[in-house]
Amino acid sequence: MQILGTGRAVPQNILTNDMLAKMVDTSDEWIVTRTGIHSRHIATTESIESLAVVAAQNALAAAQLTPHDIDIVICATVTNEQATPSLACLLQRDLGLREDILAFDLSAACSGFVFSLITAQGLLQPGQRALVLGAELLSKVTDFTERSTCVLFGDGAGAVLVAPSSKPFYWTTGVRGDAETLTVAPLIHMNGPAVFKFAVEVLAASMHNVITQAGVEVDQIDHFVCHQANERILASAAKRLGVPLEKFVMNLATHGNTSAASIPLVLDEAVRDGIILPGQRIVIAGFGGGLTYGAIYLEQ
Repeated sequence: MQILGTGRAVPQNILTNDMLAKMVDTSDEWIVTRTGIHSRHIATTESIESLAVVAAQNALAAAQLTPHDIDIVICATVTNEQATPSLACLLQRDLGLREDILAFDLSAACSGFVFSLITAQGLLQPGQRALVLGAELLSKVTDFTERSTCVLFGDGAGAVLVAPSSKPFYWTTGVRGDAETLTVAPLIHMNGPAVFKFAVEVLAASMHNVITQAGVEVDQIDHFVCHQANERILASAAKRLGVPLEKFVMNLATHGNTSAASIPLVLDEAVRDGIILPGQRIVIAGFGGGLTYGAIYLEQ
């Protein structure tokens, strides 16, 4: 499978650490030293649907495709405003896609985009194209009186257009049924130390797994595109893999944790900024509630 184009959208409103410090007992220094986050985008007038539409339109433009060219739509989200219709079905209407397509949402928390790409790869037939999105409005499920969680999350949407290809594509996933460590019911509840320990354990291991499958060396990977949860988690993964942290593309400082949207958001930034280039080896990895985790190796 190959990526044909990427796109993203974030709310205009920005919530800084200093602004949060006026709402809860926290400080910019406390947040930055523990997470690497300085600010995040929080929706005021935007909906998850409107953000997803813009991200999809930007990806279509980047891929030089029309809505008629799309055969599959998969939306990774845990914050769609209703159980049904799915966000994917609403995008069929909003984007003017054909009726004879496959469209559905996928719920795997912060691993959702990874799981969605793997699902798309398994569904795509020769000549078909899939629109894969991660879209979240985490501000709608965040308790802004709980300082340990409200400082982490932001809103946004990212999208990619993908198609079958002869280029390498390897993946690995894992699931640990856990109803306590990280939940959204109806607000986000998280055991931070337990999530940190889990993430540090599985992130580097899953990425090493797909690199081994691909038959390449770790130092041959050009970029690591991971879920943007915590800078210390990414630094730990880099250390365990023995690669410089500079190979990990990040927008955590300005976006915070956007769950399923975080990987396509930072991927689009890296592509448009000329950091990720055609022919490079990429590892994409996520981890989150469920508990879930997964990694993908592909060549751009």
